[in-house]
Amino acid sequence: MKSPIDSRARFVETTAALLRRQGYHATGLAQVVEESGAPKGSLYFHFPGGKEELAKAALERSSQELQAKLAAIAAGAKGPAAAVRAVTSALADELEASRFQDGCPVATVALEAAAQVPVLQAVCSAAYARWQALLEGYLAHSGMPAARARSLATLVLAAVEGALLLSRAHADATPLRTVGHELARALEAQVSEAAAAPSPAASPSRARPSAAKARRGRARR
Repeated sequence: MKSPIDSRARFVETTAALLRRQGYHATGLAQVVEESGAPKGSLYFHFPGGKEELAKAALERSSQELQAKLAAIAAGAKGPAAAVRAVTSALADELEASRFQDGCPVATVALEAAAQVPVLQAVCSAAYARWQALLEGYLAHSGMPAARARSLATLVLAAVEGALLLSRAHADATPLRTVGHELARALEAQVSEAAAAPSPAASPSRARPSAAKARRGRARR
């Protein structure tokens, strides 16, 4: 006999998959019950708030799972450029394997329902904020200044999300792979620039002569 915990997990897993493929409005509770195989009577026991509460739990789970997956890919790469190539390649492969049905687990709902359902807007916003923080930390660890890492994290996240949407619309992963290639080139240049920049501690000594040198110069005059 299936446990109540197992029933809850099946509801969440099924809903996450449906939201990713068809969005919030097209996903009904009857379809969730049918595809999950969980007892219908336990749905409101686990989710007394109904569809919104279930969608919230599903989005939280799918966004955290994707974050963990992408973090693992990036951790195995040698630097930001290699990481963005590996991540976009993995996303492109996954999109092709699903026949362009499985895009970003958050974007489908964010585009469709976030403006009308505040609970979902908050979940989508939190997911994107976590992903951006992950990117910022990774870029800062590579040697980029914090402000620059923050700006580049926004660029990378927005570019990849847009490329996922284009690839899904065209049923062609070329936009995603192209964006990955171009982002990698940009990040390579940024890492090189950061490595070549003088350290803040060294800059003042190069910018201003020492007091002793200034006194010697005045004495000679």
